[in-house]
Amino acid sequence: MITEIISTGTELLLGQTLNTNAQYLSAQLSALGIEVDYHTTVGDNPERLENVLRQALQRADLIVTTGGLGPTADDLTKEIAAKVLDLEMFLDADSLEEIKNFFAAHKREMPVSNLKQAYFPQGAKILLNKLGTAPGALINRDGKTIVILPGPPFEMRPMFEDYALVELEKLIGPDSKTMKTRILKIFGISESALEEVLGELLSQVNPAVSLLAKRTEINIHLAARDTDKQTALRTLDTMEQTIRSRLGNKVFARDEQTMAEVVGQALRSRKYTLTTAESCTGGLVGATLTQEAGSSDYYLGGVISYANSVKENMLGVKKATLQSVGAVSRETAQEMADGVRRLTGADMAVSITGLAGPGGGSETKPVGLVYIGLASAKGTEVRKFQFYGGRDSVRQLTVMAALNMVRQYMLEL
Repeated sequence: MITEIISTGTELLLGQTLNTNAQYLSAQLSALGIEVDYHTTVGDNPERLENVLRQALQRADLIVTTGGLGPTADDLTKEIAAKVLDLEMFLDADSLEEIKNFFAAHKREMPVSNLKQAYFPQGAKILLNKLGTAPGALINRDGKTIVILPGPPFEMRPMFEDYALVELEKLIGPDSKTMKTRILKIFGISESALEEVLGELLSQVNPAVSLLAKRTEINIHLAARDTDKQTALRTLDTMEQTIRSRLGNKVFARDEQTMAEVVGQALRSRKYTLTTAESCTGGLVGATLTQEAGSSDYYLGGVISYANSVKENMLGVKKATLQSVGAVSRETAQEMADGVRRLTGADMAVSITGLAGPGGGSETKPVGLVYIGLASAKGTEVRKFQFYGGRDSVRQLTVMAALNMVRQYMLEL
């Protein structure tokens, strides 16, 4: 089944709005076993929308549109769809009543312009909008299916999940292949090195294995197809085990899990407490940890020791250390970690000192040089990192590296 998603809205073309609808619909359709072949974005222009719809009908079996269902004069998706399919528009009394009730519930009278939202192409199946005034529609015509959805994501998603999804499942039938996906998140290896380790796995067809490099991690995407959902899931399980056997603890999370979530779960399960002393990251590690609900179970707090005077007076970093080797050094990182652990009484402490840039680097201490310390009952370990990219990238990579050190420590307990 050749499928095309058509997103309407001039704001999308101007870059004023991120097209999250296309991303969401692609994922939902893929999960049904429907591969999306085309993404098209068109502005609020009737002639161009008509051309796009006619082109889509020539090459696609299923067309899903978003946007253009509002009450204004340039909201014409239903009208243009009726035109290209040679269908008359009709007034649906039930939809009109729902729209009137929506305004009554908000203690407002329905403007005349909203009447157009109750008109649909002849023969369309109407999709209820529980959160707005723009019902959607599904049209089957000459072997083609057009699903018409509203543009606002908070209206589009529930309409798709509650109504359109059921109709599409009927369309593809019980014997169609479903697709199950999984994401493995990787830290601590380059993309090129990862490709070498995975080798022949990247040429697999079922499950398909692909890489997506992000700023602070690499995602391995797995996709398995089968007529049976459980078989597809078992295929994913087998591939995941193979990948984990090759990468070991470089796989830090799966699907929606984050590094902070994984670290938090490990600390909570062991009843360990953590504290931080941050220089170049300015509190980002602490902020990342406390994004997780219940982080007070394991995170005691931290010190943002940006200035040398704070390192010395609060954390107990020796003045001689700062004068001889400087703030960005292995020795300073160690004393920072020891000092904040002593200050808070935490089981573990993470310290960070480095050069985030863009200025301040030298030949011996270039921008991106970071030392991360980890103090515990076992002693204090300090690792040296050389990160690249802009200031924000260096800081974000440092946060990930620091949390990853905690994760690896917890795995060894």
